[in-house]
Amino acid sequence: MANNYDLPTAPHPYQTIPPVPPIPPPRTKRRVDWRTVLICGLVSLVIAVAVLFVLPLALGANPVDVLKGKGSASTQIQEIRTVEERVVKAGQEAVVEVAQRILPSVVNIEVQYRGMGSGVGSGFIWRSDGYIVTNNHVVEEATRIKVSLRDGSVFEARVVGTDPDTDLAVIKIEADELPAAPLGTSSDLVVGELAVAVGSPEGFEGSVTSGIISALNRNIYIGNIPLLDVIQTDAAINPGNSGGPLCNSAGEVIGINTAIYSQTASGGYDGLGFAIAIDNAKPVIEQLIEKGKATHPWLGITGSTLDPDTSRVYDLPVDKGAIVRRVIAGTPADRAGLQSGDIIVAIDGTPVDSMDALMLEIRKHQVGDRVTVEYYRGKEKKQVTVVLEEKPTSF
Repeated sequence: MANNYDLPTAPHPYQTIPPVPPIPPPRTKRRVDWRTVLICGLVSLVIAVAVLFVLPLALGANPVDVLKGKGSASTQIQEIRTVEERVVKAGQEAVVEVAQRILPSVVNIEVQYRGMGSGVGSGFIWRSDGYIVTNNHVVEEATRIKVSLRDGSVFEARVVGTDPDTDLAVIKIEADELPAAPLGTSSDLVVGELAVAVGSPEGFEGSVTSGIISALNRNIYIGNIPLLDVIQTDAAINPGNSGGPLCNSAGEVIGINTAIYSQTASGGYDGLGFAIAIDNAKPVIEQLIEKGKATHPWLGITGSTLDPDTSRVYDLPVDKGAIVRRVIAGTPADRAGLQSGDIIVAIDGTPVDSMDALMLEIRKHQVGDRVTVEYYRGKEKKQVTVVLEEKPTSF
């Protein structure tokens, strides 16, 4: 009997033997098709031109600058010109770009006060010839001011002018060719857009914090001084930030940090910071540089805001406006015949719904301007023209 593991000694009739692999023919030298090579080269050149020139142009960059190494396409993007572009740009990388652009212009201010010790504040370079903007409350009553620049240099500074009504001040150091801060506008800000605060909180120089524009057109009081039409932000602002810039996503100054609302014992950050709108600050700063002081127009009254409850109780003809409480003798309001109890409802046709709104409308004018005041006396609506005068420093 055959073993199950025995192999057959001869091929099965249907078994095939693998064929011998064919021997490849000898290789022949291929002829180069120079036409094809030329076409491929031209196509590659076209692609290279598209990458080097067309793509940067599409991104708004200068291709020549990119080739010279002056910047990549991403850093040569055209200037942000509209609110929509500025808001869309405000991603995480925007804070880095803002910091790089504004930090060289931000200064640290150390102050010695008359009989009150010392303090720290912030400021920013307004002009390249040494003019620096800060808050009035930073340098008020100062006997010595020391300014530290970003490059480590330190200068003694003098006060050029201060304005308590707007909490603004200008100081001067003897230096030239300084990096002045880029200025923006506060007229087109939108609630929710990026806000970046820079300064020296608690003395930590060059600190950068970011948040958003929380609200616009806020009116706040520091003691008895009203700060009108200020910007509210949740970017962290602490003692020492006063006088530093608040910037938009393009790295432009749109406000001057001036106050915080805090319920903490230390008076630190509580999510409510306020900045003077740059459009309101510009004319005051220029006056301080030119004349050493700022002038403000006034009517010559004191008053309060009329609310609906008061209107209902006294059966008044309107439920909003500014109630005249006192007319100061010898002032424009006195000469125009305004009286205590009058309710001012409009200035030059612009409605006035509060005492703060009245002061803001008056501040928009210049000393010597003629304004039309609409008001109620009893149930009768009246109108009078008033020539604005300079507000005395004693008020």
